[in-house]
Amino acid sequence: MSAVEKALKKSVVLIAGDEEILRRRALDGLLALANVQPDDFDLELMDAPSRPAADWVASAGTAPFLAERRTVVVRHLMQSDPDKAKNVGLAQLPPTSLLILVADEEGGSEDRTSRMKTNLKAWEKMVSDSGGAVLRFDQDAKVTHEEVKAEAKKMGRSMPDRVVSALVEMTGGSLSRALEELEKLSLYVGPSESIGERELRAIVVPSRDWNVFKMTDAIVSNNVPEALRQLGILVGSAAKAEDAAYRQILPQLSRSLRLLWQGRICADHGCLPSTAPGHILAAFPVRPNLAKEQPYRQTQVMTTARKTSLAAVAKALQVLSDTDARLKGGLPSFSPVDTLERMVLEMAAALRV
Repeated sequence: MSAVEKALKKSVVLIAGDEEILRRRALDGLLALANVQPDDFDLELMDAPSRPAADWVASAGTAPFLAERRTVVVRHLMQSDPDKAKNVGLAQLPPTSLLILVADEEGGSEDRTSRMKTNLKAWEKMVSDSGGAVLRFDQDAKVTHEEVKAEAKKMGRSMPDRVVSALVEMTGGSLSRALEELEKLSLYVGPSESIGERELRAIVVPSRDWNVFKMTDAIVSNNVPEALRQLGILVGSAAKAEDAAYRQILPQLSRSLRLLWQGRICADHGCLPSTAPGHILAAFPVRPNLAKEQPYRQTQVMTTARKTSLAAVAKALQVLSDTDARLKGGLPSFSPVDTLERMVLEMAAALRV
């Protein structure tokens, strides 16, 4: 019996996780197993921030009229304050109720994202404590790899494992994004059955995180032309260089360098992030924490970390700090594009060992 089938036995089900496509499949699966159609009389759709939790429960607790169960689907759960729903009676819902809470992806600032995650943890505990089911669908590179292979096979396409792995890396380990890109690739190759690295380079739009990592790896490898090419992709246009620097390049480059520092520590101690002893893990920051990254990302970081040293990473972080100061006028500089290109050149020199 699948997790979705087991969850259907509960009166309250919470669907959450990073993978939008898996959340959608779980919701569709629950409704299909419950024989619920979009226009059913005993189905009600609600938006969490626009209705109090008491309304969700009251509606779900209503006796069904033309079906075995009364189904209520609540979207954007993380926008709802769990503190205001502590006494709404989730545990008292009858077996004829099916209240489905969906934690849709929420964007916004880091503070907002953090608040949404805190809300979700509270909702998960509340649902579990009430005897409900919590279905989580988070990113898993191994699962993504197998799902992409299976989907390509359904499409009649041939993809070697190395190409599948490259697609997973380029899409940040996200199954949702990988399958979207796979559909584009399938259309691009037309009658040809084979999808290779050439097609990936031509069609796939990589995640910004992937571009930053490729730029970092090129800097460490002293491949300055490639590093500048990746920088150009991240900047987009000269007019938006400063915005791109603060919104994506500097924060993500800082993250990459901090992961690189952790990787170098592991390399110096002859261990991997997944097998690092406690005293090494204790030195890692809460975020970003290399030991908590996806396996494919850990492999990437370790490969790059073995090419450099802790002293070199420290110099690169200083270059990053100086770049931030130049962009803000604290140090002499020219245009934002020149400042970012200077950063790449200085980092390449600093990381050259």
